[in-house]
Amino acid sequence: MRLYLGYPESLSSYGRFKLKDLFLEEVNVDYLSVPVEVKRKLLSLLENLEQKAYIFIGNVIYDAIDILEFALFSCEPRSVKELVLPGYLYGKPTFLIRNLFEKTFASKVSIYYDFNLFPPETLVLNVGYTKSSFSLGGIFLSVIPVGEFHMVDLLGNYLFNRFILEKGISNTELRKKGLRGELLDRFRSFAGKILFKGLKRVELQEYGYSREVSPKEVDLVLSPLTGSSNYGDFVERAVDLASALVLSLYQFEEILRERPKVKEVAVIGRLKFPFIKVLQRIFPVPVREVSEEELLSRSPLNRNFKVHLRRVDFPSYRELFGCETEAFGVSEVSIKDLRYFFNKRDLRGVKLIEELTGRDLSRKELESFVYELLYIMKRSSFRTKEEIAYLNHAIVALSRLSIPEELFDKVLEEMAQKAFNWLLPLKTKLNILYFCYRFADKIGDTDLKVFPPLLLSYIRDKKLSEGERNFVRTAAQSIYAVEPNLYQGKGEERSRDYGRYCEGDKEKE
Repeated sequence: MRLYLGYPESLSSYGRFKLKDLFLEEVNVDYLSVPVEVKRKLLSLLENLEQKAYIFIGNVIYDAIDILEFALFSCEPRSVKELVLPGYLYGKPTFLIRNLFEKTFASKVSIYYDFNLFPPETLVLNVGYTKSSFSLGGIFLSVIPVGEFHMVDLLGNYLFNRFILEKGISNTELRKKGLRGELLDRFRSFAGKILFKGLKRVELQEYGYSREVSPKEVDLVLSPLTGSSNYGDFVERAVDLASALVLSLYQFEEILRERPKVKEVAVIGRLKFPFIKVLQRIFPVPVREVSEEELLSRSPLNRNFKVHLRRVDFPSYRELFGCETEAFGVSEVSIKDLRYFFNKRDLRGVKLIEELTGRDLSRKELESFVYELLYIMKRSSFRTKEEIAYLNHAIVALSRLSIPEELFDKVLEEMAQKAFNWLLPLKTKLNILYFCYRFADKIGDTDLKVFPPLLLSYIRDKKLSEGERNFVRTAAQSIYAVEPNLYQGKGEERSRDYGRYCEGDKEKE
């Protein structure tokens, strides 16, 4: 008999089953009585088989491998001859599983990984609860710390943050009433229904709250996990799915002295669509969804068992180099010189942006300056400290200027491009948030409306000062407190108002 051990369901010739359910039945514990944290540990069991004293339940402490043993009792483990495992169980978890079958169940099993069942030209991605794996040619395996839990958690937290911003409710108030945890769980439930069942509307009748969630909004919210890197981009380190995959392609070439030949992509798991979108962008080849039943029926086509393994750890805090840099003074202030300095990556251009921002420019000069700032934003990346300095100063300048009405949509579009590029430093994100704060009445229902509550979710595990956290929270609250399109149809008046706001800021400085 062949057995597939995976998430969310395992499979044998007898049908589908969940390891957590089999374990709880074996120890006679009702699932509804299990605390949330223990439920999460049971869901991520396969990814934590090395853990000792993994859970405490029914007055008994269980190691993770003991839970798997109890769960498999009812699966006739002695009759299992072949095991198929997800790629993310490569290494010590495989050793523990093999040892369990041989020593406890007295069954010598042949073990295959998901990528062994596909031709070498197939990239195989398996999505787990907290980890996922992809194999290049069956010989290069990357395990990344992104799974379905992270997708649901991020979307749920974003929906919660957006709810409290739109309703004007404070976290402190909810905590005092003991409602925060309950509401957060409800929004995580909404997130699960959106991702797995296609729910399109979030509703809380007791709060008079109802809002439609579009597929594009979901894509933007998941962007910190999915990423935007493409093959050929400069990738310093892996911080999301796309950058991890692109970096693995580069390392494959470096180690094996050849390019991976990918003719097809196979995706295994329950939550596939966010991963498929990334894969379709990077690989112009067919992407196929594979069921667990297919894993039981396929014969081994790729018998590589010793692979180049790369475990990826995403940093919880990442402040890229070069956010602060010394700018040299300029003897004369001229908009025409700005592009010349930028193309040379000469830091005198940074000082020039500061000087021009503080000047009283004519209408024509203002338009020309905004065009140059847009040129800088489009061509700045995170590669060098000079480009980061230019990008940050351009964003700050646009936040202070009275942007001409006919150019504002272009500014919004470029600002959104940078807002959802998560390879950029956190300081850049804070500058973009300030831009959203300054022009809160003009961002309307654009992509930037998603950015403030998403940033609140993004910084949860980041190392920030209390002042920075308060700034993000306060700015987000202020943005959502402003009525959109407050000055609709009054472009000139709106520009004058923002000009006065900028002058007020200068006086304070």
